[in-house]
Amino acid sequence: MNDKNTIEMASPKVLLLIPSVAKTGVEGEVERNVHPTMDYYALQAATNGTIADYSTIEGCSHFLVALARRAGKDAALAAYGFIKRKEFDAIYSNGENVSIPLSAFLLFSFRRPVHVLIGHHLSPNKKKFFLKWLQSKMDLTFVYAKTQEEYAATVLEIPREKLSLIPFHADARFYAPMERSGGTTEYICSAGLEWRDYPTLMEAIDEMPVELRLAAASPWSKHKNETENRKLPVNVTARRYSYRELRELYANALFVVVPLYDNDFQAGVTTLLEAMSMGKAVIVTRTVGQKDVVIDGETGIYVSPGNVVELRAAIQRLIDNPDEASRLGLNARKAIVDRMSLDHWSETIANTIKELCLRKNNNTGH
Repeated sequence: MNDKNTIEMASPKVLLLIPSVAKTGVEGEVERNVHPTMDYYALQAATNGTIADYSTIEGCSHFLVALARRAGKDAALAAYGFIKRKEFDAIYSNGENVSIPLSAFLLFSFRRPVHVLIGHHLSPNKKKFFLKWLQSKMDLTFVYAKTQEEYAATVLEIPREKLSLIPFHADARFYAPMERSGGTTEYICSAGLEWRDYPTLMEAIDEMPVELRLAAASPWSKHKNETENRKLPVNVTARRYSYRELRELYANALFVVVPLYDNDFQAGVTTLLEAMSMGKAVIVTRTVGQKDVVIDGETGIYVSPGNVVELRAAIQRLIDNPDEASRLGLNARKAIVDRMSLDHWSETIANTIKELCLRKNNNTGH
């Protein structure tokens, strides 16, 4: 292949299938540093890609999209990717809910673009047949947990060269260390809903001389909010927070706790990385899937699932030793900047897409 082709393939045309409604009109807020950069916009900038989301399919009258819409928005988004496939060198699909139907559609395409996807949770049994059957239409699957990578390789029999373990991300510019507000009541905090074991945390904190503030909400989780319709301990409050309020919550907290029910993927990772990016010490449940982010004793503290006594002891340890909490927080911030920032995530995916497109271009001689 000559240099001209190499230059042309350095910027492949990429379609980004995002199974949500992309937030619009937030550029000014991001510029003023009152809203984090959404990961799909970071990836769009890194790939110079085109975003297709739920609003895109609402405006599409193609019969295949309309037919697929009967099976849900994700199937319709996959159908949209399929009908647009000839216009792009690569398609990125964020999650199996889109990747599986897209791969099924691609069975009917003799020539197709490179297909790169995020595999958030590959191990549920209901996905097993489809992921094994359709893997030939998936050129590379990014996973966030070693357990998911191992499952994909050994159970789903996906070749290891078609798997890539990648850290999740935090916007290190928005979630950056801030001074605690003067006179702020001392408290610890937690956030999110996905697989959160708030009952264990509330039992651990009950009657301790410190407040617990819970940002018990998530735009993605379908899990029950276990702080609702129950009597909370007197030192516990729970409500929704905006992005800006959440950052302030982290900033003024002594440290952050992420209590989890045992699971085999990276539940809790968003809160965990946001807190670490703020330079906060973190206490997190070591689950089957959540053991790749924190280095115990260096960037945070692990506790066992459902162990009230152990969690209470870890909380008391950091309350009694603020210098240790500060050390853990400094190390955590460095870990985010070095390898788990939003920039690192988007650049890694963008570079992988370029490499796969270039390889395909070489193999086909185009």
